[in-house]
Amino acid sequence: MSGMANVASDKLAVVAGAGSGIGQGCALRLADLGYRVVLVGRTEAKLAETEARIAEGGGRAEIFACDVRNWERLGELQALLADRGVDLLINCAGGQFYAKAMDISRNGWQAVIDTNLSGSFFICRQLYPALKLRGGSVVLVVANLWQRAAPGMAHSGAARAGVVNLARTLAIEWAPDRIRVNAVSPGVTDTPALRNYPHQEETTKRVPLGRMATVDEVADAILFMGLSQYITGEVLTIDGGLQLVS
Repeated sequence: MSGMANVASDKLAVVAGAGSGIGQGCALRLADLGYRVVLVGRTEAKLAETEARIAEGGGRAEIFACDVRNWERLGELQALLADRGVDLLINCAGGQFYAKAMDISRNGWQAVIDTNLSGSFFICRQLYPALKLRGGSVVLVVANLWQRAAPGMAHSGAARAGVVNLARTLAIEWAPDRIRVNAVSPGVTDTPALRNYPHQEETTKRVPLGRMATVDEVADAILFMGLSQYITGEVLTIDGGLQLVS
């Protein structure tokens, strides 16, 4: 961590998908900056690992086990935060599987749409009162599939494009409440989920900068968008130039 603790000691951040990868990286960085971080994710054991790492660095975190598809459970989170408010919401929760469109079942399609698109809306909508209380900021993390056709990822590409439109729409609707809403679109990133993914190696070879992004590099971009006071409705792509050549 960077050693910049306590510069935001009265701030509270919610990070969904905080049990691993980019979400965990964001949670660690925010704790180092002095935020109290609410760790959201489906697997409590993974969240406990993140919480322990934050505690080791002298930070403050609390666990709220929750699937972002669970509207009622997210309502419970809002009730817990109603008096404190939320300064920053980062949603890194997501998931997909590789399959050609003709091989995607109804349930498979629905699962990916629910996790990525509905989950993004649910957590934003349920935490809206807490965000409004503090004039907070939202960053939605969307895999870099929405800018072009996504063979083998029709479900995920469609969901991510929907999240981008959602971010832009909420940015307009919630601007009078001083809530900023942005998205960050990472390319191939060195996370446990991606290392063994189909076609990862050949995709990485096409990156002009010649490598995957690190979690810290993506977290830098997310925190920049989340903490900037005069940016809203934007999508920041961080993919080493891949969108320029694909």
